[in-house]
This record gives sequence, structure tokens and C-alpha cells, in this order.
Amino acid sequence: MRKRVGLKTLAEELGLDVSTVSRALRDDPRVKPATRRTVQTLATRYDYRPNAAARALRGGKSGRVAVLLSPPQQRFASPIFLELLSTLDQHLREIGLNLAVFAARDRDEEAGIVRQIIDEGLADGLVLGRTRKDDARVKLLLDRGVPFVTFGTTDWTDLHPSVEIDYAEAGRLAIRALAETASRNIHILSAPEGLNFADNYVRGAVAEAAVLGLADPHIQRIEMTEDAGKSAASGVLASTRQPAFACVQDSLAFGVFRAAADAGLRVGPDLTVFGGQNFPGSEHTAPPLSTFSTEDASVAELLSQVMMRHLEAGGARPPDGFEHHEIKPTQLLRQSHIFQS
Repeated sequence: MRKRVGLKTLAEELGLDVSTVSRALRDDPRVKPATRRTVQTLATRYDYRPNAAARALRGGKSGRVAVLLSPPQQRFASPIFLELLSTLDQHLREIGLNLAVFAARDRDEEAGIVRQIIDEGLADGLVLGRTRKDDARVKLLLDRGVPFVTFGTTDWTDLHPSVEIDYAEAGRLAIRALAETASRNIHILSAPEGLNFADNYVRGAVAEAAVLGLADPHIQRIEMTEDAGKSAASGVLASTRQPAFACVQDSLAFGVFRAAADAGLRVGPDLTVFGGQNFPGSEHTAPPLSTFSTEDASVAELLSQVMMRHLEAGGARPPDGFEHHEIKPTQLLRQSHIFQS
């Protein structure tokens, strides 16, 4: 069977941009008539057929899919979201669609951004991350019938597709690693309450500490920034001997390293740290940061594929229900979780 030809193949053979080829196939007057004829002749020769997802969106308003980035946005951006933007953009361009990125300055602004996207027809499908209890963004999208995929759990899992990381397992992995040498002074640094992934992380960590017979961990719910991690750790280091830190994200762990340096302490001899999500640079801290990984490129590909299939179905519920995928994190044990003389 002859392999199906996409816009990308046509564009490469003709030396044109994918967007130009897509417009030419739609008889867009912005494309020169000669170029339109050349593109359409090649498309006929290859028996090119538009992707169903592209056809579905072209019946909408924008031909765009949006990703809404939740705060905080900072210099240590989550590698999963960077991979998602790149991967989803590639898939969309291959079928002549575009990616739109929206970034909220604070969480209270996010529902308003989603409402604006819907009301002004800025995108015809969305990807949302950092879901929360009673998520107003999800309610809006469900009420308005806009196709969307969440990166995280919601209270309406039977009404939309989702991909999630098992953060409860991530919390358990952190406690197991730290328990080898720190059974009395474990401190959990997680994101604010109400964010589902952060709540799941704390739940898993606390449960694992109980299973292992450890003292109840101390818990701080803070923003996932390096400065917030530093501030939280500084208070602990001023009053606690040889604490261990379980951080939901490496940005917080980097802050712990900074707090230790400011206090004249060293990770290893004086404290231990376990991070999360394997940020770039985590292997180059001193000592290298122990953390967890979720194979970001694979997660981004999965999210993108789920979004594309959902668009192709026009946002309709499949006969066997919406897709739901749970990704298991794996430990990356380096050195920072171990007390060393």
C-alpha cells in the first residue's frame, strides 16, 4: 500500500513552507496562481487527501490549537511543556494548522484567558496543564463544547481525554530514596494546595513515610520557583540538623542548593535533596541531583497524539470512551539523596 502523503512531503518536494502549501490547496488568493497550480498538480499526482483533524478545524474559526501555560513561568521552565510545544507544533504544521501559546501571569487569570480564547475564536482546541480541584477552565470548555485535552486529572475524567503523570508514585519514590539515610527530618516542598498533581505528590509521600515507619514529614506548599525553594529551605536549615528535602520539581531543589550555600552548608554532609522532573542542569549540581524522570519527549508525543485524535473526532465522545493515560515516573538516583562524610 502506498504511504499516505502529507503536507510536509509536498512542501519539501516543492521547496515551500507547509503554510504556503496549505493555503495553495485552499485556493487562498494570497498565494500566486502559478504556485497554486504547481502545488495542486503535485497533490493530485500523489493523491493527497487532507487530514481529518485539519478538515474539522477548517470548519471552525481559526485553524489553531492553543496551549495555555500556567504560572509561574520562570527561567527553569518545565521541560515537559517545552517538549509539548515543539512536538505539538510539528504535528499541527504537518496538516496545515497552527499552534497558539497563551501564558497566564497568575492562576486567577487563567479562566479569563480561556473565556477570551472561546469568545474571540482564537483557537478551536486547547491543551491545559496543572489541573486543579473544581477547575473553572475545564468547566468553561465543557459548557461551550470546545475540544480539549488536560495534562493532569480532573473531576470530569469521563467527559474529556487526559494524560497524567502518577505524582503519588513520584512522592513515594522521593521518600524511598531519602529514607535510606534520613528517617526523622524529611521536609516536603510541594506546589500550592488545590493543584491536583501537587496534592497527589504530598499524598503519596506521606503514605510512603507511614508504610516505612518514618516520622510524619513536614510539609510546605509553595510556588514552584527557585526563590521559593530557597526561602523555605533557609528556614529549615536555620533550625534543623541534617534535614532531607523531597521537592515536587527540580526548580525547588535548586533553591535548596542555594539556601545551603548561603548557610555555609553542603548537600551530602549537611542535608539531602530529592528533586522532580529531571530539569536540564540537574546532573551538574554538586553533588548531582537525584530526581525522577518521565521521559519528557515520550509524554509530549503522547499528549500531541491524543490531541490530534480528539480533533479528528471533532471533540465527540468515542464509543469506548475518552482516552486516559497515566505515566509512571522512574527514579534517577545520583548522589544528592545520600548523606556523605
